[in-house]
Amino acid sequence: MKERLQYMKDRVVLGIDTSCDDTSIAILRGRKVLSSIVSSQLEIHAQYGGVVPNIARREHEKNIQGVFEEALRKAKVGIGDIDCIAITYGPGLAIDLEVGIAFAKELSTKYNIPLLPINHMEGHLLSPLLLNSKGSGLVEGSIDNLFPTLALLMSGKHTEILRVDGIGKYEKLGQTLDDAAGEAFDKVGRILNFGYPGGPVVSEFAKKGKRGEVVFPIPMRNSNDLNFSFSGIKTAALYKSKELREEGRDEKEWVYDFCRGFVNSVYESIAIKLSKAIEQNPSIRGVLVGGGVFNSEEMLRRFGKLVRGYSLEYYFPEKEYRGDNGAMIALVGYLHLENGKEGLLGKELEGLDREPRLSL
Repeated sequence: MKERLQYMKDRVVLGIDTSCDDTSIAILRGRKVLSSIVSSQLEIHAQYGGVVPNIARREHEKNIQGVFEEALRKAKVGIGDIDCIAITYGPGLAIDLEVGIAFAKELSTKYNIPLLPINHMEGHLLSPLLLNSKGSGLVEGSIDNLFPTLALLMSGKHTEILRVDGIGKYEKLGQTLDDAAGEAFDKVGRILNFGYPGGPVVSEFAKKGKRGEVVFPIPMRNSNDLNFSFSGIKTAALYKSKELREEGRDEKEWVYDFCRGFVNSVYESIAIKLSKAIEQNPSIRGVLVGGGVFNSEEMLRRFGKLVRGYSLEYYFPEKEYRGDNGAMIALVGYLHLENGKEGLLGKELEGLDREPRLSL
């Protein structure tokens, strides 16, 4: 029978994430990723123009056992080798979170493995610290010297800047007041009839656009805080598209410039706030970034240039870990175990429930 975990190196952690439309399970030994399996539902939800929670739940229920078994096979471990289970309990879509939580509870109860509930956004925050199976990554040694840092998170409905003084020591400095950057990207994609998800297409089209041809206002440019708002730029994009279409111009003539102008506006808005946060926190040593918006290599590169311009370190996850994934959840679980946190067992599991609006 497994007892409460005591400190030991290289514990094996199983991470599970069903926060949205991907069923993802990963296994880590320490910070090393032994396996990371993602079952995507993208093609299914594309038919509906967005994620349908009930359909996502059905697919999670159908796929989770197979994803779990594949993760074990690829990692070359058995369930008896797992020291702890880490499960996303929020934020996310409520009925989809429930699938992963129920599965994790079942494993924990059946095999007497401690279970740690993990904040999905903390996963994105710490995802740059993941290592491949050979131990290679941006931060290969001790992570103690990283802190304090800032973190810029852009994922789903979240656009946030935090100060990070250590694992679990987070202070939110700025957040979105309405729509997040990722939501704005997808909304503009719909305005331009790019289908779902439209955000990646907007980023791709922007590469061919000319700067200054189509200009958008920079959201929250003159606010004195570090918060964000992208509802206004969505409205501006809608009216601008109508204006250009009413002029009778062929969309092929302006769509690239339209995307270029939109991407520049979003970047400038976030860059202004990130620069201000850096200047207000002179003791920081670097900036961590994470979340699906950083699948845009342009965004990743431009923020890197900004951060390095302040002579700070810049930490970002590998591409496969920028979207939702179980590896980042397992990583957070491992790091919390190292800091003395204990997992739930037995009757303690009864109180664990999903928190779809969970915040860091």
